[in-house]
Amino acid sequence: MILIITSKKDSHVATVSQHLDAAGIQWVRLNTEDLASNAGITITPTTGAGLIHLRDSGRTVDLQKVRCVWFRKPDPVNLSHLTLDEGSLDYVEAEFNEILHGAYAMLRHARWINDPFQTRIAHRKLLQLQVAKRLGFKTPRTLVTNDAETALRFADEIGDDLAIKSLGAVNVTQDVGGQTRQFGIFTRRITRTELEEFNDKVRHLPTQFQEFVEKRYELRITCVGKRVFACRIEPRPGEITDEDCRFDIQSLNHVACECPELHEKLHSYMEAFGLNFGCFDIAITKSGEAVFFECNPNGQWLWVENLTGLPIGKAIADELLN
Repeated sequence: MILIITSKKDSHVATVSQHLDAAGIQWVRLNTEDLASNAGITITPTTGAGLIHLRDSGRTVDLQKVRCVWFRKPDPVNLSHLTLDEGSLDYVEAEFNEILHGAYAMLRHARWINDPFQTRIAHRKLLQLQVAKRLGFKTPRTLVTNDAETALRFADEIGDDLAIKSLGAVNVTQDVGGQTRQFGIFTRRITRTELEEFNDKVRHLPTQFQEFVEKRYELRITCVGKRVFACRIEPRPGEITDEDCRFDIQSLNHVACECPELHEKLHSYMEAFGLNFGCFDIAITKSGEAVFFECNPNGQWLWVENLTGLPIGKAIADELLN
């Protein structure tokens, strides 16, 4: 049995599961937000036995029969159907979270893409830069600080514009005209003068500063096991996509390409973190040098497959089947 752990809004699963169906392999999709309303749970920890029956699909996860797990994009358990006070809701949520993480731990006999405990470590961006540098990647000079004077000295050392990047937040939610809107947090270019203007804000929030890398194009490299799928993303010169292609990524030119000169470093990085899957963001400078930005161990890839035809979903299915 193959177990897919994700959420209802995840659009990536169908691209992979069609290949599992074609191979005649039994698989179960567990949408974690529905655990409290859709799952019947029976676990006997001392024997390692456990059944999670999903009412909507009629399928059952047998922990002892699971041989491979695809850990995609799980969401927090939804308890909105329960009428409880805040303290009771906190308790119930904590219990369901422990059940989930306990079940993950009981599945250590299975092959994971990727193990969620390893993934938590692999998500740490500060560690990513340290490991990438040790493995021979070129990395941008980086400083994380909440001291304004230190930030200004760093800008002087760089002698050019800086990039401001978030460390953990992917987006923010705000009320706009009575409607809840979500805004992505992308990389922005900042001059030393602008940094001086915001210098009183730095002490309130530790900020990641990097030297700004002038790029010819970006590479989005998806590694599935030992297979490497590279896509060249070409920003439009002079536009905001020069700072971060995510500002308008769907409109940018995507071209499938090869990067054999990076394979050894990519595989070494995956091995260092115990990953079977990873999405790398690498810039190619004006002089043709590859600069490592980060690796998302649970990154999105479906848009790359749709725009380039790279068979990433089939590769993930093959990795699960193998």
